[in-house]
Amino acid sequence: MAFQMHCSNPNPLIAPDVVDFIHQAGINPEYVISRRKDGKPLSRFKDKIWDCRIYGAQSAFTFESWWDTKAKGPMDTLAHTLTDEIKTIFWLSMFETTANAERSRGFAHLSQLTSNLRAMAKIAHTLRIRLAEAHTNAQFQIALRSSIASVQPGFGSYNQLVGLLKDTAFWQQVEAIECDVPRLVPEDGLIDVLSLLQQKIIANLDQREQFPLIPTRLFGNLISGALAQLEAAEPYLPHIEAYIKAAYADPALGASNRKQYRNNLRRIRRLYPDHEYQFNVEFVSLDNAFERFNLSAYAKQVHLSGLRTFEAHITHLHVLCVFLIHAFSGLRTSEVRVMPFEPAVHSNVNGFGSLPVLISHLKKFSKSGNYSRPLVWATSKEGLYAVKIAQQLTRIKWFRSNRPEKDIPSNLPLFAANSDDVRSTPNIHYELPIAPAPFFTRNWRTAIESLKLTIEAEDIEELRMFDAFREWDENPDFAVGQLWPLSSHQFRRSVAVYASRSGMVSLPTLKTQFKHLSEVMTALYSENSTYAQNFLIDENGKPIADGSVLMSFRDAVAFNTSVRFHEQVIQSEKQLNGAIGDQIQRAKNNNSLPKMFISREETEKALRQGRFSFRETPVGGCVCKSSCPHFAVDVVLPCTNGCQEAILEKGKLEKYVESLRFDMEALSLNSRPYKLIAKEIDFVTSTYLQPADAEL
Repeated sequence: MAFQMHCSNPNPLIAPDVVDFIHQAGINPEYVISRRKDGKPLSRFKDKIWDCRIYGAQSAFTFESWWDTKAKGPMDTLAHTLTDEIKTIFWLSMFETTANAERSRGFAHLSQLTSNLRAMAKIAHTLRIRLAEAHTNAQFQIALRSSIASVQPGFGSYNQLVGLLKDTAFWQQVEAIECDVPRLVPEDGLIDVLSLLQQKIIANLDQREQFPLIPTRLFGNLISGALAQLEAAEPYLPHIEAYIKAAYADPALGASNRKQYRNNLRRIRRLYPDHEYQFNVEFVSLDNAFERFNLSAYAKQVHLSGLRTFEAHITHLHVLCVFLIHAFSGLRTSEVRVMPFEPAVHSNVNGFGSLPVLISHLKKFSKSGNYSRPLVWATSKEGLYAVKIAQQLTRIKWFRSNRPEKDIPSNLPLFAANSDDVRSTPNIHYELPIAPAPFFTRNWRTAIESLKLTIEAEDIEELRMFDAFREWDENPDFAVGQLWPLSSHQFRRSVAVYASRSGMVSLPTLKTQFKHLSEVMTALYSENSTYAQNFLIDENGKPIADGSVLMSFRDAVAFNTSVRFHEQVIQSEKQLNGAIGDQIQRAKNNNSLPKMFISREETEKALRQGRFSFRETPVGGCVCKSSCPHFAVDVVLPCTNGCQEAILEKGKLEKYVESLRFDMEALSLNSRPYKLIAKEIDFVTSTYLQPADAEL
């Protein structure tokens, strides 16, 4: 058999080593775990840190972090042995694939696996044993079971722990592995431990709470505040770019003395190693530099005081762009991270015209490389604006590491890091690494503070109305006066709910903004859309249902539509008219409503299955399952004159007639529109309103 990595499919020139056999002495310390873009080794088995970010890992894997050097001092012999055992188990999880049906464990699995191995290493060191002795040590087994039984709700590594115990048991039988691999749990006790883990998994699923909905006031403040900050920055971004280009070429710029000049010179020589600079020059103070590049007012407004503060400010603006992209697309963090530099396109959809979409990748469905082929997400003008600002910010970051005359590559991530950023590793898909900073929790926290997203009593009251059975008062994270604990998953749920309810939410910011988004989502996600396949199935032809914003959006639409239909049609005490309205009215009078109308739940089910459709109109409702073929840009509606899909309601018809009479006042008596409106008023009044009045 071959030991090789399958969770990524890099170019063979940068792929890890491949071996067919593990000798008794163990894995070769020189085994190459990862390579740089030039093919040179990046990490070897003997290293303390394995950096696989070039293959798509979110961060490097550190193996000595379980040891508390400050409290215990340098590692002792046993600690080094335990670390080597951790690395062996980890290596096998990456490269031995038969235990997992010929697939390597994914990088997300491996990241959580390290926390399990660290915990076991701490138990073993306390008991003064190696992990290879764990399965025969009664105290270790008691500690392991006790720890599993004691984990709190929210523990996210159950599946990784199950996989670890199964894999270590399986590797005892692999003929190509001669070295000692810790079993961790005795063979006759494995079923009991796995059963205990399965019980905890079920209990955890039962106790798991859905991500909270972002209250409308806070969501509105987030959107308006983020847009306001970006709009304030936008006019200055070209000036910042010009200043960055100059500051990385002229050491005198921003220097008030020789010491500052020398510091600038060290930075600049990375870009211009062959240039000769004179020390007898006229210094340009930071204030004068800002004035020269028309940045004085903005620098004072956002507290810029040097190149380092520029970097922090660019990161802050990037975070705001991330917020808006989340809010106007529903993409996951992993999908926002890997967006290309040019992700925005407009595409024509029959019946809707040109609609904006964002392009990114579904990492979870990848089989070749780390990311899937490009897929599309609906967005609106706000999402496009956030992308435009993010592009300008990435341009600025590019010129911090490259000469002004060097062209920006076309193959960049939207959120690119500096090429000399020590926290990042070149990405296999892009020319520059992906910037980690816009996705750090601490930077999100700073952005939340700047947007003043502080919880107030009205926010909790709104949450109680939407999700009454959650213990909001018992959770300190949602206490009045606290900053809202924002997460990317909250965006996904909130986007689906608010976009589907965009005509119902009370806050004008959300109603206006999400109305636009919901129209795009409805168009792109309709069954006849050219993009429907992209959303409904992955590249292997399997449904994309788990956590999809599409499914959440459709579920929310079905729920809200069923509520409105029952409130305005089924439970209405007023006489219904129109072709469909007459049928429903007779069924209501005779207690013979179809099954899908008997309860709101049945209506919601029919809506989800596509057996029924309903939308509100100015005169009642419509059950047409596609776009109305008769509706035009006109004052007179096509619904009242014999439409077979219409439900007409007296109260709305009266308001419709009133609005028509108001429109007539601005028209000439002899004009054709005036005559058409007059004819419509007469028809509606005589057909629907006067007979009902006569009966009363």
